[in-house]
Amino acid sequence: MSKKGIFLGYLFFVLVVLIAFFIFSLDKTPEEGQKIELEDSFQEEKVISEEISKFIIKPGESLSEISERLKEQNFINSEFGFKIYAFLTRSWHKFWPGEYEIGAESGLKNILRILTGQPQASEKTVTIVEGLTNQQIEKILLDQELILEGEFALALEKIIQQEPLLNKYGFLSEAKENFYFPYSSAEFKLVGLQGYLFPDTYRFYQETNAEEIIRKMLDNFNQKVYLPLKNELDNSSISLFEIITMASLIEKEASLDQDRRLIADVFKKRIKVGWALESCATINYILGDPQARLTYEDTRIPSPYNTYLNAGLPPTPINNPSFSSIMAVLNPLENDYCCFLAGPEGETIFSRTIEEHNQNKIKYLK
Repeated sequence: MSKKGIFLGYLFFVLVVLIAFFIFSLDKTPEEGQKIELEDSFQEEKVISEEISKFIIKPGESLSEISERLKEQNFINSEFGFKIYAFLTRSWHKFWPGEYEIGAESGLKNILRILTGQPQASEKTVTIVEGLTNQQIEKILLDQELILEGEFALALEKIIQQEPLLNKYGFLSEAKENFYFPYSSAEFKLVGLQGYLFPDTYRFYQETNAEEIIRKMLDNFNQKVYLPLKNELDNSSISLFEIITMASLIEKEASLDQDRRLIADVFKKRIKVGWALESCATINYILGDPQARLTYEDTRIPSPYNTYLNAGLPPTPINNPSFSSIMAVLNPLENDYCCFLAGPEGETIFSRTIEEHNQNKIKYLK
């Protein structure tokens, strides 16, 4: 072997030893029975060693991202040392998404063993069906123990106040002035961002927070509504906020796609001539407890959401509508109807005149 080869071999050996010593130093914890001079320090050390903290590996995270967050959360002292150790043990590709429990005094070796093992907790699957209000979504998340009471409302308020975040989403930057509707009633405290929390089946980690949940739902709206429909939205005669608001009414007025498209045309014609929409969906939203049949007194409740008393759309969406209802507003089916009502079997009965509508009321709403 040449002198150069011997030198390179020796250099490589020294490098490995130094790295091993470096990692060993980072991984070193007090030996069992090691004397700690101050009693109170010993007690403090003992308490810390019993603490267990949560750490989540997100889908698609790289070794560098995992190392960086471990350092930020004070699990490790050196990102470099952790990455080198992962490479030397051939574990850099063995991290799985999930939630893990790590002791406060765990060393590199133990942390790596934990994070390449079985996650302590899997994601929770949560289904948000079409037409739910923010308040109903909050209840689902509370029932799933993903959030605490009051966190959802605070997160909505916090996001609304973050100008850079609103500007990140094109659909929010266009409508952000509408999120400050001066509601005073307690039942409307969760109205912020309502309409944009896209209904779908989601997977959330147990340790997630309300703001992360909301952002995930906004990302979903962006991917499944705003970006695919960007051309249609840009060419629409009404704003995106108005589209979502009208879609939220239609969501509760009918379930069939064709009926929704017919209703969208009826609503647009009424708005054009200043005729109140008279949507039962808005009254049920005010009541909070939907009624199959509304009384005359119900339709007289003073509220900006009462579309019997106020012409045009309500101040905000009344729920988070489906893609189908949004498409109905973008593609209404032209017709000569002026009124409609829900029949006893859930069907939609349309009328061309007020007289015909009143006759249908007598016939179907006995």
